[in-house]
Amino acid sequence: MNNFAPQNFKGMLPGIPGIPQIPTLQGGVSLGGGGQFKDILGGMLGKVNNMMNRSEQLTEAAVTTGKVNLHEVMIAMAEEEVALGLTTQVAGKFISTVEKLTQMQV
Repeated sequence: MNNFAPQNFKGMLPGIPGIPQIPTLQGGVSLGGGGQFKDILGGMLGKVNNMMNRSEQLTEAAVTTGKVNLHEVMIAMAEEEVALGLTTQVAGKFISTVEKLTQMQV
């Protein structure tokens, strides 16, 4: 069986209602720009690193010069915390997935 479309299995499972079809999109839809996984991941990690650097720079400027608004520092620190937490979660899920894939028997 070369084609695993749901329509091909309709006759094999009597009594099960038909699977609703999702209409196909017209036009160009781009998912991630068509880049390589490593490039996309590297770009996202670069953005997180930039957030961390910005937070550190604002904190240092606030302590040394006092010319930086405290609210900006707190917002930058909160953004850094959320970005780092999300990165940690994604890395954990990725590692878990790789472990599951390596344990699969072929």
